[in-house]
Amino acid sequence: MKTKLLATLLLGAALFSSATSVRAGEQPPTDSKPLSEILKALEAQDIGTITEAEFEDGFWEVKVHKGTAWQKLYLNPRTGDEQRRHATDYDDVPPADSKLISAIVEAVEARELGTITEAEFDDGVWEVELRKNGTKIKLKLDPATGDPIRY
Repeated sequence: MKTKLLATLLLGAALFSSATSVRAGEQPPTDSKPLSEILKALEAQDIGTITEAEFEDGFWEVKVHKGTAWQKLYLNPRTGDEQRRHATDYDDVPPADSKLISAIVEAVEARELGTITEAEFDDGVWEVELRKNGTKIKLKLDPATGDPIRY
């Protein structure tokens, strides 16, 4: 039992790349669907490559790339239903061998390190931000494996 707990704590510690204090209210409601579930439902619709999901102003803002088009979708965090969408600017696209954003998010959710508030592909890595007890945690994960990257 102690060995399993120690391994879990060490894995969690290895994932932390930075932590800072944040304001309250930047998190999805406690009765929200898990972000991984919302992202999987979008991926099943074959809407394109999801490059970012950020909780802001009461919605999951999800950036999607398909062909030459970029869209930002605004999703209800409780239901995952699309509320609106609009064209948006170009962003980094994960490489073909990258894990899907839903798989990255699901793996982080399983570790129960905090509430995910953002996941995005940026500068060649998946970056995931979480909030826990007033602290912001930022993880950088290898796009192909989902393993933590240390800098």
